[in-house]
Formats: sequence, structure tokens, C-alpha cells
Amino acid sequence: MSQILSDDIQDIAVSAGALVLENGGETYRAEDTVVHVAKALGARDSSAFVTPTVVMFSYIDENDCHHTFMRRIFKRGTNMLKLALINDLSRRLVLRGKTSNPKLVRKLLHRIEKAPEYSCLILLLMGGLSSMFFTFMFSGTFQDSCASFIIGVATRLLLIVLCNTNIGHNNFLMSLISGALISLLADVSATIPLNISSHSVLAGSIMQVVPGLAFVNGIRDIISGDLVSGGARILDAVMIGAALSMGSVIGVFFERPM
Repeated sequence: MSQILSDDIQDIAVSAGALVLENGGETYRAEDTVVHVAKALGARDSSAFVTPTVVMFSYIDENDCHHTFMRRIFKRGTNMLKLALINDLSRRLVLRGKTSNPKLVRKLLHRIEKAPEYSCLILLLMGGLSSMFFTFMFSGTFQDSCASFIIGVATRLLLIVLCNTNIGHNNFLMSLISGALISLLADVSATIPLNISSHSVLAGSIMQVVPGLAFVNGIRDIISGDLVSGGARILDAVMIGAALSMGSVIGVFFERPM
């Protein structure tokens, strides 16, 4: 095994695991992906240790030389399409066995990473509809749901704008600002003479930014034995929930004097 091939194994395997983490995958799924991709490229005795912020990978090559590689993770989001694509690639590599063409695997990973996202229009529409139907779930009226739709669109637009700034990598600040905006707009909607309940609007609108997936993934990691990663994910979800609560209070504070 040449040194270039060793570098390819490390970079490709860790890149695959990083894609899983960055798009909302569980810790054990990222570790399995790293190990399976590495074995398909010829690594022996490979192992991976993954947390929400780092991927560490170690393996032994054909010359009994140990190799270790680590990559920090700064971006975290949710993209089920990319998760499905990387899982499919990992399974195909396992079924195919050892491959001698790492360039092809790297090309496929790059194609997955650059897979087209949903358009801003679709994101805005889904943000509004999710808030709208959550409001119905909380016994809101049609007027409440219409107000939640508008607030949901505004919140999603804010998140899209913030994602293109330095704040986009800080989930706490993103949640703080989102909670404040939702609370402020919910109070404003209650001043409209349409018998709108600000409580129903607030509850429905804030659901689209509640970290439900992060909390569930944390529980799944703990169940699978990844206590460090699971605890970190749950703590992250709790901090996001706290930021949403603080933001809601800030929004109410700025609205009351009006």
C-alpha cells in the first residue's frame, strides 16, 4: 500500500463520516460509515471514534503501519437526502469489497456533498406550513394558523440569512434570535383585531426550531452505548431549548412597552 493510498483512505473515510455528522446522522452511523468505507479501500483493523464535533480514525495498513487521522466538525444541520446517499454509497462499497479506485469514491463523495439543496422558496413555504399545522395541533383557530404561517415564513427567512453569516455556526445565538423574533411577532399578531391568540401562535411557530431531532439522536446514541456523544447531543439540545426560552422572554420584554 503506497503512502498516497494511505492518505486517500484517511481522507475519504473521514470525509464520509463527516458528511453523516454534518447532515444530522447519529454517532454510531458516522462511525460505521467511516469503518466500512475504510475497509472497502483496503484498511485493516480500522476503528473510529466520533463526537458531534470531531471524527477520529485509526487503522493498520498492509505493512503493519499504524495511521491516525482527525477532523473537526464545525457545521451541523439536517439533510435526509444526503444521509440516504452516503448510506447507499457505504453499502455499495461493502458489497463490492476492496476497491482499487479511490478517485471514483472521492468523486462520488464530492457529488453527494454538492447535491442540490431545496430552493429558498420551498424552505420558506415548508417553514410556514409546519408552523401553521403545529398551531392546529395546539387547538389554534384558523386565524391563529394564518398568523403562524406568516411568522413561520419570516423565521425561516431569518435563519436562511443568518446561515450565510458568522452567526450561522452558533446554534445558541441562532435559537436566541429566532425565539425573540417569534415571540415579538406573536405578540404583534395579537394586537390585530382578528381574535388571534398569541399563545397558540407562539407555540405553533416555535416548533419548527425546537431541536427534536438532536434530542432523539442523543437518546439513540446513549442507547447504543455512545455516552459521550449522546450526552453532548442532549446538552446541545437543552442549550438550544434554553436559548429559545430566553429569546421568547426578550421578545415579550420589547413588545410590552409598545
